[in-house]
Amino acid sequence: MTHTPRNNPRITACSMLAAALGSLSAPAVISTTGVLGFLADETTASTNQSESQEKANTLRQMSKPITLDVEDQPLEDIINFLIDVTEAQIEPIYLDGIASTGMDPDTLLSLRVTNVPAITVLERVLKKAERIEAIGEEYTWQFTDIGSIECGPKTVLNENQRIELYDIADLIMVVPDFDNAPQFNIQSSGGSSGGQSPFSGGGTQIQIESSADRSQRIIDLLESSVEPDQWANAGGDGASLTVYGTSLVINAPDYIHRQIVGYDFWPARLHTVRAKGDQRWIQVKPDPAMRKP
Repeated sequence: MTHTPRNNPRITACSMLAAALGSLSAPAVISTTGVLGFLADETTASTNQSESQEKANTLRQMSKPITLDVEDQPLEDIINFLIDVTEAQIEPIYLDGIASTGMDPDTLLSLRVTNVPAITVLERVLKKAERIEAIGEEYTWQFTDIGSIECGPKTVLNENQRIELYDIADLIMVVPDFDNAPQFNIQSSGGSSGGQSPFSGGGTQIQIESSADRSQRIIDLLESSVEPDQWANAGGDGASLTVYGTSLVINAPDYIHRQIVGYDFWPARLHTVRAKGDQRWIQVKPDPAMRKP
């Protein structure tokens, strides 16, 4: 790349994802830009400053540790408790007279946690509700464009998508490793015009993977690592990807973009790589500064 963003947490987060994916290890530049951490300033600034600030504030509120001990309590009551304690804006997607897909607010849950960040509690609550309701939907959360958190079935969250441009120029450029130089033997040159050439061996043609092939490897890694069932190429409706020059154009909801690059408004140290089988994704961690003394 010709331009490196300054102090960009998304770069570091994606460097971790690059390390986790591993199999695209050729250019040394991976250590600084990552598999998908190759965003220039103009592409990372897809959200304005005030919007990013609202999201950061919400995530800090959801970093507050809470203690909860409930048995057979309605899902709606538990989420309302999280809203009251954290004062964060949470928009659960419930089944109602209009929505045909959503969470059942009356689903009874039991949960016991002590000093656990609210965002972690929300994730546990969603996972429990998903398993109990067993409607064939996966539940998660994501940010809205106003900085609130919406949570519910992924098929509903998929309706709110945005386009991000990811520059992969550094990753599809391969610097050849010229390890086939000819050997030099000064004694072979002799001392007369009839002497042999002092050079021998070498000359083997170096095989270099094409940019198109390397781009496809990146795409395959991405689609198999992050929400593999949600991509259009796999029959999903959550994300689509096209190649434009040396960039990937990805149209996806926030929860998928989050797993690819994390959040540029959140500290890099609060991003980590998670793995499950062949899947790899970025997880955003709560702010430990919000813990009580």
